[in-house]
Amino acid sequence: MTETSKVDSSIDQNQEDIWNFAFGSNLHPEKLKGRANLKVKECFPGKLKDWRLAFNLRGISWLEPSMAGVEPAPGDEVHGVLLRMSPEEFRKLVLSEGENHAYRQVEVEVETYHGTKQKALAFSALDSRKMPEDKPPTLRYLELIRTGARLRGLAPDYISRLDSLEHFEKGPLTQLISHLLFDMMMFFGSIGKPQIASRLFRTLRWIDGSFFPGSLKWLLNITILTPALILAAILSLRHQLRPKS
Repeated sequence: MTETSKVDSSIDQNQEDIWNFAFGSNLHPEKLKGRANLKVKECFPGKLKDWRLAFNLRGISWLEPSMAGVEPAPGDEVHGVLLRMSPEEFRKLVLSEGENHAYRQVEVEVETYHGTKQKALAFSALDSRKMPEDKPPTLRYLELIRTGARLRGLAPDYISRLDSLEHFEKGPLTQLISHLLFDMMMFFGSIGKPQIASRLFRTLRWIDGSFFPGSLKWLLNITILTPALILAAILSLRHQLRPKS
């Protein structure tokens, strides 16, 4: 059972809507919804030719070392889903993706699995945030992409490519911190405030990339993370204790 929709010949008629090409963690339906409580009108699997899936957006070295983007690459291709949404929903998506401080939007032409072509916007790392070489992402991040690709019905060969990608190994403590922070990000996204979490991550990335000595970076991280993690733990506990319907 996939999360795809049938192609409608009238989908290009609404010029007010925006098409986004999702290829990373936003492939996962629950992640996409929780990210900013997005309302997507239609989605179709497709492929973007002459581009590659890149993990070159600088993340937070001990938490999420890299994030996905697309980069030009003649002869390669990226598979994903076309998402049609209103300008307001797309604005929420941009807010959740770092408010244009991490990504730029590039116009691309995606070929759907049905053979039609659709212009869309895709996220590519800003030059100021781009690493000279790709870094493997965490297993948590990769699994979101892999599971999303399966749920969306992407091509088996492409899923095999995703399954073969290497991942970054994290220790137990960083796994717990990562879990809590990303759960908190989903919470703020679900209430329509994705910029709260994105600004927290932007601050952590700034500390990580600063020229401060290691001891000062550690102190700044502790100062910022302590209240954030307390809040994240409360939100997580609240979710676990909530009565199930």
